[in-house]
Amino acid sequence: MIGWKKLQAQEGRARWRDRLLVRTDWIGTLGTLLAPLANWANAQSWFRGLLHRVAGIHRDRQLVKFQEETFPHWFARTQDDRNRNVSSTEKVVLFSTCLVDYHSAEVGRATVAVLEKNGVEVVRPEQQCCGMPHFDTGDIETILNKAQANVAALKPWVDRGYDVIAPVPSCSLMLKREYPHLLPTDDVKLVASRTFDVCEYLMKLKKRGRLDTTFPNRPGKIAYQIPCHLRDQNIGFKSRELMELTGARVEVIERCSGHDGTWGVKVEFFDLSMKIAAKAVREVEAAQADLVVSDCPLSGVQLTQAAGGKPTLHPIEVIAQAYGLPPSR
Repeated sequence: MIGWKKLQAQEGRARWRDRLLVRTDWIGTLGTLLAPLANWANAQSWFRGLLHRVAGIHRDRQLVKFQEETFPHWFARTQDDRNRNVSSTEKVVLFSTCLVDYHSAEVGRATVAVLEKNGVEVVRPEQQCCGMPHFDTGDIETILNKAQANVAALKPWVDRGYDVIAPVPSCSLMLKREYPHLLPTDDVKLVASRTFDVCEYLMKLKKRGRLDTTFPNRPGKIAYQIPCHLRDQNIGFKSRELMELTGARVEVIERCSGHDGTWGVKVEFFDLSMKIAAKAVREVEAAQADLVVSDCPLSGVQLTQAAGGKPTLHPIEVIAQAYGLPPSR
């Protein structure tokens, strides 16, 4: 499929809409600069109708919101205060991802809070989109450029003993598997070998007896949709195991949410996207759970829309709440 898309790109047949939607860093930067206006416009039927007709973005698709303060800005703003309150015994470099940086900053803040509670030093160097969206347009050259830039930013920290942590499965999958496949250098392979999904990393701490397992709050029953890009990493059900440490009862939903990056946003695929989501939603509803959880923020948007508005959390938010950590501001 990627080979076919690459051929389309070489022949100049990729649509302008598709080339625009995969520029997540550019869209995120612009959207957060204009966050109140962008979020207001995206909620207006006349504007959504315009996007539908002109840009091919379906008028009924629930879109991610833009943050007025990006996660990188929050991280830099609070770093001095956080460093004074943390006695670090472990070290990680956070690959926070576009979704967290511009849209789901609460996931990034919860990730930092949980890691620091467990004595983990967290750093975040400059970084780019992992490049996965560019598979949609067959733009392998851009993916290679982003891989080189991200590995150059991450490797010096890995050399100093830091592990790489990503809270979004699509991005951890890129670093772990796609980068070494596309760019099989020693540096890339080293970074890949030290990259972990955030819940995978926390369960690694648990295995070593370094995880705080005192949870004053019990989440109840959880319907947990495991994203495709996390299943594809073949690491087991680390998020489920982590949430079960809190005393939660977790029912795993092994169904694709149907969002698939930018695919489910497009006019021609939206209906099929929601049809796919309906299968997961039926299992979520049958679970009669207190919380709906997914590691992928886009899966969360999809499940929330398909289930009639019930919010979907990231597992790391569940852990932060179970610890009783206050929302970071």
